[in-house]
Amino acid sequence: MIFWILTIPVSIVLLVLTAAARGSEPQLAWLHLAISAFVAISFALIAIREGRELLGRNAEEVEISATMARFMGLVWAWGALALAITYATGIVTWVEWPGFFIAFAVAAGLSFFVSFRLRNQDGGDSNKAGMLKIGRYLAIGQLVGMVIVMAGLVIDGKMTRFLEDQGPGWQDWAANNYFFFGALALAAISLYSLRITGQSAEPDTAA
Repeated sequence: MIFWILTIPVSIVLLVLTAAARGSEPQLAWLHLAISAFVAISFALIAIREGRELLGRNAEEVEISATMARFMGLVWAWGALALAITYATGIVTWVEWPGFFIAFAVAAGLSFFVSFRLRNQDGGDSNKAGMLKIGRYLAIGQLVGMVIVMAGLVIDGKMTRFLEDQGPGWQDWAANNYFFFGALALAAISLYSLRITGQSAEPDTAA
């Protein structure tokens, strides 16, 4: 927990500082990209490590799925906060950021809700199987969506947008870093979650 309390705010401060400094030193945008990549990949690696630890002690599938959903929520929350602090402060400007911020915040809330529901199942096996199915379907949809997002950013050339002159109100290069590397982390966590869960997602029909 201490790691997240420190990492999220410190990383956002560094991202904001490098975004602001890009105006006078464009090469610092590379540092912004590197910080985004480092934080997002760290989220994914820590989620995978925790998943392995849960598997090692034979944790229930609902606990594993809940943990993966919580990490997904943390990635979405990090992206939402990074967007808000980068653009709401006017450090850089992008007219479309509020819509993406709302979408990220909703996705974070949904992930945390699924995690909470999985951890607090007071029903029988059928209820657990139902929630596991929901979590699994969300992971599948998220994996497909994040792969599409990453491919679109690369194909459209948006990952090198920071090398270009930025027009007023359309400085989306910083957001593109959050989008791409956040999507990478979410895709990795989703894929790993699907790989290590699902065995008990189907109701037991054996009588």
